[in-house]
Amino acid sequence: IKDKRLLLIDDSIVRGTQLGETTQFLYDSGAKEVHIRTGCPPIMFGCEYLNFSRSTSEMELITRRTINELEGYEVTDRKILEEYADPDSEKYKLMVKKIGEKLNFTSLSYLRLDDMLDSVGIDKSKLCTCCWNGKK
Repeated sequence: IKDKRLLLIDDSIVRGTQLGETTQFLYDSGAKEVHIRTGCPPIMFGCEYLNFSRSTSEMELITRRTINELEGYEVTDRKILEEYADPDSEKYKLMVKKIGEKLNFTSLSYLRLDDMLDSVGIDKSKLCTCCWNGKK
């Protein structure tokens, strides 16, 4: 690794296991910094239509595990989860910071849901956003 600073772009962080292992490999190979950028917002809810995450429980999602750690209990209240899904909230910022620390990233940034939806060019009422904000 020449520069010793790496920027990784990934489509999503579901459970955190794969990217965590990749990051450790990069550090073991000489990287001094690993900055992560994702192509979608944090996945907060299980998908009702696809089983892309292979999760048997929403508690396997790194976001939900992190929220539970921050709150000190298993959070199921939609209002609290919506606060964590809002990229302008302090809870969201704290969650992202904690995920980055847990996975040993130098920095972590997710694509905002509103920016992602704007980039698609399809009427928002025709898109499912349930796994990101819990809204069908």
